[in-house]
Amino acid sequence: MDDQDRPSHTVDMLKAYLLSRITRFELPDAATWEEEAGKLRQTVLEEVIFKGVPDAWRNGAPDVEWSDVIETGKGYRIRKLTYRALPGQPGLVIPALLYEPDDPAVPAPGVLNLNGHVGPPGKAVDYKQIRCVNLARRGVFALNPEWLSFGELQGPGYQHNNASYLDLCGAAGIAVFYQVMCRALEVLLDLEQVDPERVAVTGLSGGGWQTIVLAALDTRVRLAAPNAGYIGLDSRVNHRADRGDIEQNASDLAATADYPMLTALLAPRPALLMYNEFDDCCFQTPRARPSVYEPVRPLYAALERSDAFAFHNNLDPGTHNYEREHRERFYRFLNRHFLDGRPGAPSRDDEIPSEDEVRTEEALWVGTPADNADFVSLARSLVRGLKRRKPPEDPAAFSRWQAAGRERLKSLLRYRPLPVERVADKASRTGNGRRQECGCYHLRDGWELPAVTTVPTGQSTGKNRLILADEGRQGTEALAEEALREQVTATEVEVVMQGACGLGKAPHQWTMMLASSGGRMLGLQVAQLAAVMDHMSPAPLEVAAPFRSPAPLEVAAQGPVSSVIALMAAALCGRAVDQIILHRGLASLNWLIDEPGRYESLSPLFCFGLLAEFDIEDLVALVRPARVELRSVAEL
Repeated sequence: MDDQDRPSHTVDMLKAYLLSRITRFELPDAATWEEEAGKLRQTVLEEVIFKGVPDAWRNGAPDVEWSDVIETGKGYRIRKLTYRALPGQPGLVIPALLYEPDDPAVPAPGVLNLNGHVGPPGKAVDYKQIRCVNLARRGVFALNPEWLSFGELQGPGYQHNNASYLDLCGAAGIAVFYQVMCRALEVLLDLEQVDPERVAVTGLSGGGWQTIVLAALDTRVRLAAPNAGYIGLDSRVNHRADRGDIEQNASDLAATADYPMLTALLAPRPALLMYNEFDDCCFQTPRARPSVYEPVRPLYAALERSDAFAFHNNLDPGTHNYEREHRERFYRFLNRHFLDGRPGAPSRDDEIPSEDEVRTEEALWVGTPADNADFVSLARSLVRGLKRRKPPEDPAAFSRWQAAGRERLKSLLRYRPLPVERVADKASRTGNGRRQECGCYHLRDGWELPAVTTVPTGQSTGKNRLILADEGRQGTEALAEEALREQVTATEVEVVMQGACGLGKAPHQWTMMLASSGGRMLGLQVAQLAAVMDHMSPAPLEVAAPFRSPAPLEVAAQGPVSSVIALMAAALCGRAVDQIILHRGLASLNWLIDEPGRYESLSPLFCFGLLAEFDIEDLVALVRPARVELRSVAEL
C-alpha cells in the first residue's frame, strides 16, 4: 500500500469501507455465458454509460467529413477526416487520421487505435504513428482518432475530470468518452473495404481503458488488445498510482461490472492483455495479472478458447510504453487471428522499420470548429433544460413536498444513517472564560470524528452551535470564537475529507472510487454530520451525555462543501435545527459549472444528479422552519 502520507485513521476506514462494497468476480457458467453477457452489457450501458443521457446523444450517424490526403509513396496513404461524436451545431467533432493501404486485399481488417494521456502530441505521438504505419503496410486499415484533452482537443473544457459536470446534471459523463470511441468504430465499420468480422481495438494507458470498455460492451469489436489501461477497484483502493481519472471510476461502474468482469465480457473473442513489469505510471504487471487476467482464464478455457486469451508482460523497456516489443506482440496476435492463411494478406511478426515516416503534429493537423463542444459547454446546455419541482404554497401540500424531497435526497445521496455509538472524552480544560472539551464521536462502521466543544463559563444563552468547515478546524476556530462572543456553546467537528479526517494527496480520487463502488462521498459526509446532530439534539427524555444537550441547535458551516453538507444533514437528521449560518456558501449549484476545473477541490458536490433534483433554494426549503442565513458567498 502506498498511502504513507495519510493523515489519519480515516484513510484506513475508507479503504475498508470501499473494499467491503466490491463485488468479487465469480467465474460465470460457460453454458449460459453468452446470454448472461448480453444482459450484463445492456445493464452497464443503460445504468452506467448512458444513465440520464439525452436520446439524441445516442442516436445518429458519425457524419464523416473527409479532407486532405497525404500520399506517402510507401504503400499507404493518410486521409484526414472529422466525425461527430455528439450531435449539434457543431456538436462534438473529433479529428482523426485513416492510414489506408494502397492496394488492400478486400475485405481487409481494420484496427481502431485509441490515444492515452500523451500530452500535446495527441494522435501524432510517435509510437502510435509507427503502429498505424505498420498496420497499413500489412494491408490493414488503421484509424487514429484524437482523444479529449490532447492534441487538437486541448483546452480546459476538455479536462477529463470536467465530465463530473455532466454527472452533476444527471447525465453520465462517461457517455461522452464512450460516444467518441463508439463513433470512431462506426467510421471504421462504414468503410466498404473493411471486413466487419475482423475489426480490432488497441491503445495504451487511457487508450487501453477505452479499449476494454468499448470491446467489453460492443461485440462489433472482434479482437481487443488493451495496453496498461485498467485494473480492479481493489487495487485502485490500495495503490494511488492505479486510481486514474474520473472516466475510469465512473459512477456505479465498479458496482455494476468491475474491470475483471469487463475483461470476462471479451470472451470468447480474441484478447491480448499487455502490461509492464516496471510501469512508472500505473497497473504494474504483478498487480494487474492477478486482478484481470488470471480470474478470467478459466472462462476462456471452459469456452474452449484458451488460445484466444493471452497476456504479455513487457520487460523492454518495462515502463509505461507501447514500444517495439509490445507492437510486435500485437502484430503477432493480429496475424494469428486475422491474417494468417488468407490470400494476399502479408503475415509478418517483426516490425517494418518506419521511424523516418513519423510526421510532425502540424503535418497531421486536421482542424475542428471554433465552437466545438466540450464538457463544460455540454453541462451548461443540460442545465438550461433542467426543471425542478417547486415547493407549493399550501401548508399541507408543502409538508408532503418536503417529505418527498427528503426521500429523493436520501436516494440521490445513497444515504445510510451512521448513528453515534459512543463519545470518547479525551481532555478538558477551563480558563479564559470558557471550558473546552476535546473528544471523538465513534459512529457505526468504525468512523471516528474528532470534536472540540467550547462552553462559555459566564452567562449563556443556552444555545448550542455545531460548526464545520471545508478546511477542518483551521476554518472553524474563528466561527467558534464568534459563537462564544454570542454566549453560545460551540462544537467544532470534522467529517471525512476535512482536517484530521483528511485523505492525503488527491482526495478527489476517493470521491471517484466511492462513486464507482455505488456510494457517494457527499452522502457519507452528510450521514456523519447528521449523526452528530442527532446526538446533540436528543429526544427530551434521553439522558444527557458529553457533547449532548436538549438546548436549541444551530449549525454554522464555512465553505461551499460544508454549507451543502449542513443543509442536507439538517434536512435528514430527524431533529429540529433552529438556525443554519453559511459562510462562503453557494447561492446556487450552477456556480459549480461556471468555469472548468472545480471538481478536484469540490469533488463531493459533484454527486450524480444533484443539480437535476436540487439547487440551494430547494435545500433551504427542505430545512424549514429552520432559518438559513447566507452571510458570504464562495469565490475562487
